[in-house]
Amino acid sequence: MKNFTLLLSFFIPVFSVFAQKEADFWYFGRNAGIQFTANGPVALENGALTTDEGCSVISTKEGKLLFYTDGITVWNSSHKIMSNGAGLKGDPSSTQSSVAIPRPKHPGEYYLFTVAATAQEAGIRYSLVDTRLNGGLGEVVQAEKNIPLETPVTEKLTAVAHRNGTDIWVIGHGWKNNEFIAYLVTEAGVNKTEVRSKVGMVHDGGSLNTQGYMKSNPDGSNLALALEEVDFVEMFDFDNSTGMVSNPITVKMKDKSYVYGVEFSPDGSLLYATAAGTGEIYQFNLQAGSTELIQASQVLVGQSPNKEWIGAMQIAADGKIYFPIYNTPFLGTIEKPNALGTACGVKMNTVDLKGKMCTLGLPTFTQSFFENTKNETVTYFTGTAKKGQKLVLKNVNFDFAKSTLQASSDAELMKVVAFMKANPTYKIALSGHTDNIGNKSSNLLLSQNRSAAVKAYLVSKGIAANRIETAGYGSSKPVASNSTDAGRAKNRRVEFVVL
Repeated sequence: MKNFTLLLSFFIPVFSVFAQKEADFWYFGRNAGIQFTANGPVALENGALTTDEGCSVISTKEGKLLFYTDGITVWNSSHKIMSNGAGLKGDPSSTQSSVAIPRPKHPGEYYLFTVAATAQEAGIRYSLVDTRLNGGLGEVVQAEKNIPLETPVTEKLTAVAHRNGTDIWVIGHGWKNNEFIAYLVTEAGVNKTEVRSKVGMVHDGGSLNTQGYMKSNPDGSNLALALEEVDFVEMFDFDNSTGMVSNPITVKMKDKSYVYGVEFSPDGSLLYATAAGTGEIYQFNLQAGSTELIQASQVLVGQSPNKEWIGAMQIAADGKIYFPIYNTPFLGTIEKPNALGTACGVKMNTVDLKGKMCTLGLPTFTQSFFENTKNETVTYFTGTAKKGQKLVLKNVNFDFAKSTLQASSDAELMKVVAFMKANPTYKIALSGHTDNIGNKSSNLLLSQNRSAAVKAYLVSKGIAANRIETAGYGSSKPVASNSTDAGRAKNRRVEFVVL
């Protein structure tokens, strides 16, 4: 956390419709597909892809389909094999066989990362796809096809934007070690000097432990993964500026769960995991407040009717999470994934695939496509307020990563003191908030302590303690996007509500 100004502010959370359309088309399973429209997902029956697990799709920002792949073959928007689009080194039996990454500042160029199945020799590789060639149908560029990066690796592959909002991290995991491997894609291309983080469990054992999804949350502050054979879910902090992974939290699921899919809620406060072998979906509260409380927050929120296997989970442009119900022509949904417990609304058979069948996988995307874009108007405190009014107080400063008020805060806080003395029947509620940088549990505690520090200051100036309520919410309630410095600064605040 940087040294920052906390603002006493009022906001009404308003989540905009996601602006990006790169993930409007999905192709997966046995020729299954959907397109997200203003009226919801519509089944597609024109897909050429058949895959047991991994796949990826990419569209333009305007929502025009470009290409899709199982990790070996690339199909263009006409559902024909793309020029030079055969013979990639992924595998349709790899959990996350591929992900397509737009090359920054090079419209029409995409790096297609692939990962082999069961830690096989091909490992992680990338190829360049130029969608401007062949009349817009694209071509895999021979000079940059199947470029090797790392082997052996597990079947995990995720991607998320760098904190600069332009570059993109692609993250994998080594086999028979505990190393995360992060590659940065910039306008110059793929930086082959990877960032390595040795943290968490060693991924080894039988081939099932190579399987299971890995995901970033949409704002790039956390990672999570599933270890299928040993039934573990791991959660981590991710620094999307440096590419480093830290602060592991490990949760043991029930034996023989065959934990497989993981996905974050749109606001990043919750994590979901599928026990594929029992058809169950579990939720974890990442804002519970400590490692122990997060581990203890595990709750069953849904199960397929006949214990059909549930594989991947993938957030979508409509803010819902979708999952395949194995060997059926249906997708299920988590309707309100930001809601705690069963209020999240797990539903089965919500998307009819018109006879096309699900397997275990869903497309892998850059997770930043699904970040909420928010920019809410705030009203500043000028010394007067009415009951029920909620305002922003500027220039309340704390020491770096501490709850110690700086002397520069006095002028603004004394305005609150004067207001409270002039209105002796009023009570206020203070709540602290942070940006998304740093550990969520630490940020939650910091926000609580900073809110309490403001209360202590007011009490020291003669305001009765019973007139002031305090709370802290960490990074769970942003009022602006955390993808920019300005947005993060706006999110670092303490809210002031006149009761």
